[in-house]
Amino acid sequence: MTFRKVDLIFVVLALLVVGGVALLPSPRDRNPRVPANSTHQAITVESQCTTCHAPQAVRPLPAQHPKRQDCLHCHARAQG
Repeated sequence: MTFRKVDLIFVVLALLVVGGVALLPSPRDRNPRVPANSTHQAITVESQCTTCHAPQAVRPLPAQHPKRQDCLHCHARAQG
């Protein structure tokens, strides 16, 4: 099996694309962290987030926020 120049170019471009995608920031990098206060640190189950962040609660989520229940998938816990 012999590699032609075009095969080598294809492999290099494919590696560049895969490497570029791997370097993209994840949602956790762009989203705000969970505050390090006692209220948030006491949360053990993500469904408890809706206690305060439900539409009619104390601190509702913005209208454009995705309707999800896995908060810690996008929001990392703050250290402290």
